[in-house]
Amino acid sequence: MNYKDAFAIEEKSCLNQNENDYKFNLKNYNHFEPRLIDDFYFKYFIRTLLFETKTIELRAFLQHHYDFCNNPELYYSVLEFEVIPKIEEIIDNACFSLEERGYYNEELLEDGFSISEGVIQNYDFDFSLMFHQTLLFRKQNEFKLKIKIINEFILDYKGKNEKRPLKWVAGPSQLAIIIQELILQGYLDADTRNGEVNYRKLARELYEVFDIKECESPSSIEIYLSPGNKRYKGAKDKFDNVNFFIPPANLT
Repeated sequence: MNYKDAFAIEEKSCLNQNENDYKFNLKNYNHFEPRLIDDFYFKYFIRTLLFETKTIELRAFLQHHYDFCNNPELYYSVLEFEVIPKIEEIIDNACFSLEERGYYNEELLEDGFSISEGVIQNYDFDFSLMFHQTLLFRKQNEFKLKIKIINEFILDYKGKNEKRPLKWVAGPSQLAIIIQELILQGYLDADTRNGEVNYRKLARELYEVFDIKECESPSSIEIYLSPGNKRYKGAKDKFDNVNFFIPPANLT
């Protein structure tokens, strides 16, 4: 499984940046691929959620990863079927460890990483260390509360998918072009990232609000929202050909 698609990860390698663009993002270690251990980003996400994210910020953390991951359906599946069971396992199996750090015949790399038998790993993200620290810092009750918050977050998502009261009888391209024009003319605000509209998040918001004909995922909307996408240009030309026009908001 490609866990990188399930979580919000910086687009650039951490070698090319000083800080995360967003504090909840996971750093990108693609310069270690393809030898980076397969479940590294899963371990990274679990460690960040449990040990580095305050309980009061957990819901914002979960929402951020939904907004900026590549595959929101995969994200929720991983949360429900892998993240929650793993946290339960950490709670149930918390124990002190006397093992030394590191791996067999390892060669040290930067940022705490090492390579052993052709595989790059980082002991700071290993579950054995999480078992140890959970008991050492008596984190069990805190982690149980975090499981409850994750479950509530998943239930909210399922509820939104079941209830989309506004039925859009046209296709995703028409909705995207009209929404884009409403934003450009000042009728709507949209979240931005690095000074540009976050089309991925906007597409998900529209997908949650509207029941859209022939639209099976937010990506079916996103491809028509971004002015840099050729599908947007094709759909926009059709609107322009029939003189579609929305006046600026400050004129009405």
